[in-house]
Amino acid sequence: MTARPRLVVTGLGARASIAANVPELAVALRAGRCGFGVYPGMNSDWPGFWLPNYQPLASFTALPPKYGDLAMRAQRALRGAPIASQVAAEVALEALAQAGLLTGRVDNPALIVAGNNIHQHYAQTHYRRFLEQPDYLNPRYAVNFVDTGVMAALSEIFGLHGPGFTVGGSAASGNVALYQAAQLLRAGATSTCLCVGPLADFGDLERQALVNLGVLNDEPACGCRPFDQQSAGMALGHGSAALVLETLDHAQQRQVTILAELSGIGLTLDGRQGAEPDVTGEARAMRLALADARLDPSAIDTLNAHGTGTPVGDAAECAAVREVFDATGDPIINASKALFGHCFFAAGLLEAAAVIVQIQHGFLHPNPFLEQPVAADLRFAGLTAEPVTVHHALSNAFSFGGINSSVAISRYST
Repeated sequence: MTARPRLVVTGLGARASIAANVPELAVALRAGRCGFGVYPGMNSDWPGFWLPNYQPLASFTALPPKYGDLAMRAQRALRGAPIASQVAAEVALEALAQAGLLTGRVDNPALIVAGNNIHQHYAQTHYRRFLEQPDYLNPRYAVNFVDTGVMAALSEIFGLHGPGFTVGGSAASGNVALYQAAQLLRAGATSTCLCVGPLADFGDLERQALVNLGVLNDEPACGCRPFDQQSAGMALGHGSAALVLETLDHAQQRQVTILAELSGIGLTLDGRQGAEPDVTGEARAMRLALADARLDPSAIDTLNAHGTGTPVGDAAECAAVREVFDATGDPIINASKALFGHCFFAAGLLEAAAVIVQIQHGFLHPNPFLEQPVAADLRFAGLTAEPVTVHHALSNAFSFGGINSSVAISRYST
């Protein structure tokens, strides 16, 4: 029987309210920096974790002259494109550059874009324009409003000719993309895969619906306080991330630096619709990730929780953690959404990137607003960063519609 290939991460790209790239993300995570605020220029005056001072195409215009063709393709592909496509291209650029995939075609890497209904504010803006002057609606809207527009733009900019598609899993989309990438790589359909999580560009309609559902914190003074007794709900964030995954053999042949290992992944459905979390389903996803990674619960050093800051959701995740780790493990729990918000479609990939950064730099970011934990029996990270050698971590992402996912990420060792 052929041994299952090991999967490794060779490229990271990230952008969020607290960081414009991966090195900045490492500094911000260690400092426990919070990106919550009100930025009127980012679509509305709603409080959230928005991108401050965002300049489209800045990463491409800063490229050395030898990448002039790449910069020109980006300008052409992203002219008038939604912000989600623009930021996705920048994080993909960072990840591909780190993986050494900007020069020449390397086995036509697969491209997976995480998320669905990505461009809702973009659609809202164009609908208003349509009502005023329908004949002057930009025809490029026809190719940009669909989710595959992000994939098409990335394919054109970076010359990607391998398999490509989008995957939707709502707030779990990032981890669903990793799940699909693992299947492609393990099946031998490709040796390299670029997973990209675009930011969720919600419009006023979507934001108000989340408020009416009772899950969105719209109080500027509160931010996001996962697992705290004073939590007022989740806060939306603009964030985007990209990961380059490869089989270990392929990465070794290319002699590229290996950042971490994707050792296991679990993905389950609860068999129901709705927004309510299910403890059993969440626990099952974590157990499947552990089984896929061939790890005991006791091997997990840290858990990056889904941790949205909604009282019901946080309580359910605490119960699921108890089911999985009771008497067999005591992982340190932190929640990245306290620092850069709930980035929805990109959440799984951005939080996986945060885990990898912490594994590389030997620390765990703090839970800076966790003053009164809702679960005294669980081991939460403190108010400041702490030095920790992480060998194995889990990163959770759960979603409306009963979608549960968990990813096992490990320090790479030969």
